[in-house]
Amino acid sequence: MWFVNALNRSYTHTVAIPVKYEHLPLGKRTINKLPRYIMADIKTSGAKLLMLLLKKSIAEITIDVHHIAKKNKATSTTALIGNLSKLLNTDVELIKVRPDSLHFTFGKIYTKKVALKPVIQINYNIPTGVFKQVKITPQYITISADSLTLSKIDTLCTEKLVLNTFNQHVEQLINIEIPEDEEDLLTLSQYKAMLHINLDEYAKKTIEIPIQVANTFYKGTVKIFPSTVQVTVHAPYALFDSITPATIKAFIELKKGYSGNEKIPVRISASINDCKITEVLPQKVEYIIRKP
Repeated sequence: MWFVNALNRSYTHTVAIPVKYEHLPLGKRTINKLPRYIMADIKTSGAKLLMLLLKKSIAEITIDVHHIAKKNKATSTTALIGNLSKLLNTDVELIKVRPDSLHFTFGKIYTKKVALKPVIQINYNIPTGVFKQVKITPQYITISADSLTLSKIDTLCTEKLVLNTFNQHVEQLINIEIPEDEEDLLTLSQYKAMLHINLDEYAKKTIEIPIQVANTFYKGTVKIFPSTVQVTVHAPYALFDSITPATIKAFIELKKGYSGNEKIPVRISASINDCKITEVLPQKVEYIIRKP
């Protein structure tokens, strides 16, 4: 009996009605944040409320922004909802809606290229001697918004990827996250990126590199003793064959004031970013300047 009485009793409830905006004016977009849902306070019987709560979803309201913009820049939310009982497919009494009106402020659309930053949480220890390489494709995307919104964004992050088990290779399509405050103001050239994570063992390689002379102020020929150095490199195994004398440069810099009696340190630069120079022999060399 109490259940029957409960079904016949009247109740108030708030429903969230989803809103979809379409047909924005060409070359413009809203620069104010528009709600994704209209909150409607309703009154109905327990039986009808139960039927409403059992529904998986509520039909969305589609708003033709271009049509509204031709008349004015604000519209009544109640007018947009129309017949709420028909929308909800059950008899209800509308008490109040929030917001009571929607305002549209338009601005010119601008574009900007921003970097993507992968967010990764690794919940295991990477073994010693293993190289971690993270690559995201694309590295940059184009975003569109008003000038004020664009000025706040230089980088966008991906959603967090959590790795709990050791994998040598991970390749996954991942969502690009938009800051909550700019979510309705920003358009992306794409909303997903491909994340590549490679774990590779380091390989050791020693190669002989000729020493060059850079930035000399002296006229004449410079002879270096010895003329080559032995460079030991640690690099991912996949890059092992790429480490050659052409990818590593050894040089000395002769500066004003050098007497010719001192030893000059050898500097090393590598064109492959993921390799590590672990040893250079010798670290310093002697030189002679032969005047012309």
